[in-house]
Amino acid sequence: MPPTLLHMTSHRTRDVGRLPHLLLSSLALAVLSVSCASPGGAWYKGNTHAHTELCGHADSTPEAVAGWYLDHGFHFLVLSEHNQFIDPADVELPADRRGDFILIPGEEITGTRGVHTTGMNLDGLVDGSFAGQHTHEVIQDHVHGALEAGGIPILNHPNFGWAVTAEDMLPVEHLHHFELYNGHPAVHNEGDATRPSTEQLWDQLLSAGMRIWGVSSDDMHNLKSWGPEVSNPGRGWVMVRAAELSPDAITDAMARGDFYASSGVILAEVEVTEAADGTKTYRVAVDEAATRHELRSELLVGRRLDDPDAKEGFRIDWIGHSGEVLASHQRTNSSHQLAPEMPYLRCRVTCVVAGGPAEDGAAAPAEHFAYFAWTQPAFGAHPAD
Repeated sequence: MPPTLLHMTSHRTRDVGRLPHLLLSSLALAVLSVSCASPGGAWYKGNTHAHTELCGHADSTPEAVAGWYLDHGFHFLVLSEHNQFIDPADVELPADRRGDFILIPGEEITGTRGVHTTGMNLDGLVDGSFAGQHTHEVIQDHVHGALEAGGIPILNHPNFGWAVTAEDMLPVEHLHHFELYNGHPAVHNEGDATRPSTEQLWDQLLSAGMRIWGVSSDDMHNLKSWGPEVSNPGRGWVMVRAAELSPDAITDAMARGDFYASSGVILAEVEVTEAADGTKTYRVAVDEAATRHELRSELLVGRRLDDPDAKEGFRIDWIGHSGEVLASHQRTNSSHQLAPEMPYLRCRVTCVVAGGPAEDGAAAPAEHFAYFAWTQPAFGAHPAD
């Protein structure tokens, strides 16, 4: 186990018009709503991307994987196997388990050109065999397949194998979710010297007029071996605000963008309010106690910071068009206004700690590591998707 942080403090086409009415309503909400605008509902912690031994390169049964998330305080899980549909009814969970945990049916639609897409809350298997000549065609096929099966699509790990660029994603219709953070050690969340990080990719998409939400997931494969070099659970998740804990309610909330992504930071408040003149105020606040609890986990993998003068504690960054940091505050609560003429506004909350595990497995007491929460963008005068 990694060291603890306790010492720190020919392309087939599909007719989208035939989609179920409820799903079309969710798509409309994803396009038109202000994310996280409604403070109603409860927060539920979940993972949308996890593998089992059925894929051939993970090490545990569906029951063992589901049991791990059940035992570690998650509220929902998608068993997203490569081109296989796992019916939650076929996964045997303990009869005396706590009542606030559900499995949401899904699949990792795995196609050509390195494109992988989680279909969340599907009715059944989606065929991922389409071999398009262009990456955007393969993504579009996955999106249509997930929608036809009654679910929502989440484009997975675009930087894994450098398979997907912003140019590949922009032409795709009805794609409103992608993995901003993926806990697998080989996915290159941070980009490299010549290719953007997934967060930079997000700002490219948003600045080009795409309305798309950022998801954080484990992409777990391993329960029998542990360390930063393998794909363990508990590294990334979404916190979803929903009216109830059910597959439809969780999926509907994610379609609205009523969730945030986390690699360790927990928020107490995420809210957007709108004044009569159209100006929106975006507010966030950190749940310090819950974040301290998460950072005690031996499972989290932090981002090593190169800055030797990095300060421990929380920072809230407000980010706008082209990834510009509009304001930055060293505190645990903040608000920022979004005028109607501003394309979008999103928030990144960073917690910096000394020591702890690093993404490449090496750490020293003097080094600093960052953990994050990313809220969804609120939009001003922004073109419709």
